[in-house]
Amino acid sequence: MKSKYFYIIILSAFVALFFSCDEIEGPYIKDEATIWNGKKTLILDFTGHCCGNCPRAHKTIDELVEKFGDAIVPVAVHSTYFAMPETTDTSKPFHYDFRTSFGDFWGGRDYAFGHLDEIYLPTGLVNNLNPDQVTNTNAWAGLIASVLANYPEYNIEIYPSYSNSDSLAKADIKIITNIKNHRELSLLVFIVEDGIIQWQKDYSATPNNIKEYEHNHVLRASFNGNFGDKIKDNNAETIIGDEINKSYSLKINKDWNINNCSIVAFVYDTETKEVLQAETKIVNE
Repeated sequence: MKSKYFYIIILSAFVALFFSCDEIEGPYIKDEATIWNGKKTLILDFTGHCCGNCPRAHKTIDELVEKFGDAIVPVAVHSTYFAMPETTDTSKPFHYDFRTSFGDFWGGRDYAFGHLDEIYLPTGLVNNLNPDQVTNTNAWAGLIASVLANYPEYNIEIYPSYSNSDSLAKADIKIITNIKNHRELSLLVFIVEDGIIQWQKDYSATPNNIKEYEHNHVLRASFNGNFGDKIKDNNAETIIGDEINKSYSLKINKDWNINNCSIVAFVYDTETKEVLQAETKIVNE
């Protein structure tokens, strides 16, 4: 016959196992117990304040952030003729100009097509800069789910700063290799702003023209152009732990609220245009 001490030991082990399993280390997504290993998804949401269907995409992004949390890095790129201001009179609706050089190049300015050729808003690029990978909002969740559990080839660390004296925002970027490779890499760095209250058309609302619409993840500028900087060629192998460091700065416009601004940085394969990792950091956190 087993002693009572034997059963006490077994019970203690079971209790310890039960409670230890309740603590999950590392990042993860709660829904459906999907494991997240730290790979983040960049969504370039091409949008416009005069696009009445675009709030549907904004809502989709909110739902994706609610579901996947920090795994999502969204950027709202105002472009095409839907981003054109209707007036220069600041007392009238749709006077604000959200357009950027990056948005003009990629999505098109006014009635001219951009690098993506003719696009129909709302539309987006998910983890890719290939023009033939433009997708509508219905595809975004599936594209995210397909890479969510992948282990990231790189980690990105962002160290932002801001100087009130000269209105200069700075971003020090560190890219750390997690998986050795021979990739040719490029880096793009943005500044985005949340909480911009301006007009927006919304065909699902009554009336359609919303005066105090909250625009979030709005691209304000690229620190380093339309394609970024090539930061590594494919001649030499990059090994685990290798680091690449870059620093950027730009002047903040007077109508930007720096307290609502964040830096977004992402690395992509220069040849395949696949976005390998993205990161975001509040400037004045």
